[in-house]
Amino acid sequence: MIIDRSIPPLSQPIKEVKLAQAQAHYLSNGVPVYYINAGKEPVVGIELLLPNAGTKYEAKSGNSIFAIKMLAEGTQRRTAFSISNFVDSYGAYLQLNPGIDYASLEIYTLKKYTDALLSLVVELLTEATFPESELEKLKTIQVQKIRVNNEKTSIVASKKMRSVLFEADQPYGRTLTEEKVTRVERESLLPFYQKNIASNWEVIVSGQVDDEVLSLLERHIGTLPFEKAEKKSQTDVWSGLSGKKKHLVEKENSLQSSLRIGMPFIPKNNPDFIPLRILNTVLGGYFGSRLMKNIREEKGLTYGIYSSIVSLQEASYLVIGTDVKKELTQQALTEIYREIGILRDQPIDEIELNIVKNYMAGRLLTSINTPFALAEKFKGVHLFGLDYSYYEDFLKIVNTIDAAALQQLAQQYFAKENWFEVVVGSYS
Repeated sequence: MIIDRSIPPLSQPIKEVKLAQAQAHYLSNGVPVYYINAGKEPVVGIELLLPNAGTKYEAKSGNSIFAIKMLAEGTQRRTAFSISNFVDSYGAYLQLNPGIDYASLEIYTLKKYTDALLSLVVELLTEATFPESELEKLKTIQVQKIRVNNEKTSIVASKKMRSVLFEADQPYGRTLTEEKVTRVERESLLPFYQKNIASNWEVIVSGQVDDEVLSLLERHIGTLPFEKAEKKSQTDVWSGLSGKKKHLVEKENSLQSSLRIGMPFIPKNNPDFIPLRILNTVLGGYFGSRLMKNIREEKGLTYGIYSSIVSLQEASYLVIGTDVKKELTQQALTEIYREIGILRDQPIDEIELNIVKNYMAGRLLTSINTPFALAEKFKGVHLFGLDYSYYEDFLKIVNTIDAAALQQLAQQYFAKENWFEVVVGSYS
């Protein structure tokens, strides 16, 4: 049979996606374990969420980031070198993740090595020694990283946008500077470690999770002292919102300008959040978006432009970003605002809307093809106080919403006065 490749294959909307859902289990000391038994490979991924170890819980800037990074730099039994060798000897992967709302420790291993790797995890969580020499090395590396990043207009622009939307002293607007790094001391890290890391966790485990794995979690973690602390909220997330709409950080020697156009956004539990995700995708959320077609393909002003929604536990924001030659800065800004205006003024064409709907539904399908990806999907609702109905609603809304409803939302949320503008470089 000869296939006629001039005729595209038939497509149908994805009406239902069945996710393997996380099951709740509690260890004898009260530590919550959320496990997903999925996948055919004999692997296990274990993530310990540290709900009180994000930067918003630190009394001194840098404590959270360095306390997390120092976990693998030495314990009462091992040096940093021996910890690294131990992980490598099992072919495992260890990752430490600082964050704003929370931090986490992840380890991925063959199931048969779960016992050995869990013993190391407990060691890191309860016996870290924070060697002064290793701390100084990390501080030196961090200072160099900051210096390099401060020469990158794109990174400076992203930091500046956060400080515009959130007060600079708030956790969501705060950035780590060289000066703050130099003031980090071991004496301040230890209390943060003991209070915010060493006794308060949630466990997410995925892969071939059976009774044996749960028993190992009980043996290693279920016997530890556990104290669930109350979550801390910011007093007023948007209290530092600037009245000034346009912000320029001049970089005279730079050949390019980095542009960020952003706005405060609704939280993930708002009923309008999913429809606005669709609008954002049309605008700049995928390679075939309007911003890409206009500013990259038609005008040739940039290699790439994106529009994305950043969801934090207490706030969200939408940001459009791109890099252009200095002399093209104003033209690029004009075209970005023009595309935003078109979304407000004109309904989306049915063909374009169907393409975006198919893309978003397909992305959901391809994002749940491994046990570890399923764990990420669980985190995507669990950390925001949601449940799996979010994904059911997502598909239902993607399949049924029409252009008129999206235009109404664009008029409501994408009003010109809602946007803030950051340029790092110049307007020339």
